[in-house]
Amino acid sequence: GLISPPPHHDMYSIEDVAQLIMDLKNANNTARISVKLVARVGIGVIASGVVKGKADHLTTTHQTLVLNGLRDRVTVQTDGQVRTGRDVVIAALLGAEEVAFTTAPLITLGCIMMRKCHLNTCPVGVATQDPELRKKFNGQPEHLINYLFLIAEDVRSIMSGLGCRTFNELVGRTDLLRPKAHLKEHWKTANLDFTDLLKPAW
Repeated sequence: GLISPPPHHDMYSIEDVAQLIMDLKNANNTARISVKLVARVGIGVIASGVVKGKADHLTTTHQTLVLNGLRDRVTVQTDGQVRTGRDVVIAALLGAEEVAFTTAPLITLGCIMMRKCHLNTCPVGVATQDPELRKKFNGQPEHLINYLFLIAEDVRSIMSGLGCRTFNELVGRTDLLRPKAHLKEHWKTANLDFTDLLKPAW
C-alpha cells in the first residue's frame, strides 16, 4: 500500500501513521507499505518516526536513518525529475536504493504534457478512456524498453568510471560527489555549503 495521501483519516502524528501502517499490515501482512514524504527541513526526524512505525519503504532521509540505526530496516526510494543515468547515480549516491521514473517514461510513449490527465481529454490518447482519443495513441512498448536500456547503459558507464561494480556499492557514497567548481563563482551560489549534505553517513 502507498500512503499518499492517507486513505481514511488525516495524519497529525507519527502515531497516526503507525496506526495506519498497522491497519494495512493486518489487512495483508506480506505487503510492502510505502509512505511518501515530501522533502522538507526536518524530514529526517519524520522519516525515523515512520520507520519506527514499521513502514517498509520511504523516499528520504538516508543520513538520519543511519544516525538513528534504522537504515537497514527500510528501502529508500526517490522520484522527481529523474530522467538520465546521471540522475539515477546521484540519487543512489545520496542514499536511494530505488529510483522511480514518472514523466520521462510517459514522454517516451507519446505524452505531450498537456496536463489534462484528469479530464479524460488527452489529445494523444495516453491518459484517456475515450475510444476515439485512444485511437491516437502511438506508443509502443519498445519505446519505453529502449529508453530504460539507455538509462541502464548510462548508469553502468558512470558506475565504471567511479569504480563501482554493483548498484548497491553506490548507495550512500556521498564521498564520490563534488559540488561543481563554478558554483563558487556566482553570487547566488557562492556561499552555499554542501558539507553536511555530502558528509558520509555510514
